Amino acid sequence: MKKSIFIVLAFFLLFSCWTTTSTENKSLTTYKWNWFSLDIPVSWVAVENSWSSLPTPKDWILELVVSSKEQKDWFINNLIVLSKDLETETNSYDFMVKNNPKNYKWYAEYNEDEAKDFIFNDGEKSKLYIFDAKYNKDNSKLKFLQTARVCNGKKSFFLTMGLSLNINDTAKYEDIFKSFKCN
Repeated sequence: MKKSIFIVLAFFLLFSCWTTTSTENKSLTTYKWNWFSLDIPVSWVAVENSWSSLPTPKDWILELVVSSKEQKDWFINNLIVLSKDLETETNSYDFMVKNNPKNYKWYAEYNEDEAKDFIFNDGEKSKLYIFDAKYNKDNSKLKFLQTARVCNGKKSFFLTMGLSLNINDTAKYEDIFKSFKCN
């Protein structure tokens, strides 16, 4: 699983090369997929048709890739949602604690900013990790937000958001995660 998540995080580097710019609108729109719904800023775009060019994470299904159109410091904020059917029933909190990003040894640098209890809008509890990380000495450090949601005890969703390192207030991005709802 660690290698799968590494591949997904590498997606963020792929999107960092985009050069389109625009002003980000603060209003949200609800996107609905087979298993979940999520409120996304209206100025962000789903990268649905480009998935064939992305590597497939081992043992995970790439459910959603969404990217801001606004470039900040050579990087475009983006969000990836992965899913996986679980063999053993669990809850969101336990799943996220078990898959804590600081357990991964493949970061060249990892600096945890915050690890806190996290509650989705519908009351489901999880854990949220906010950290700065670098994959290797040649990559720039990025800010990441990660949490997980388990639906019906056996369908897990791993949510990762990559942000420009200069973003200090992550509250509005946490609100995006909070809006995640199982269908």
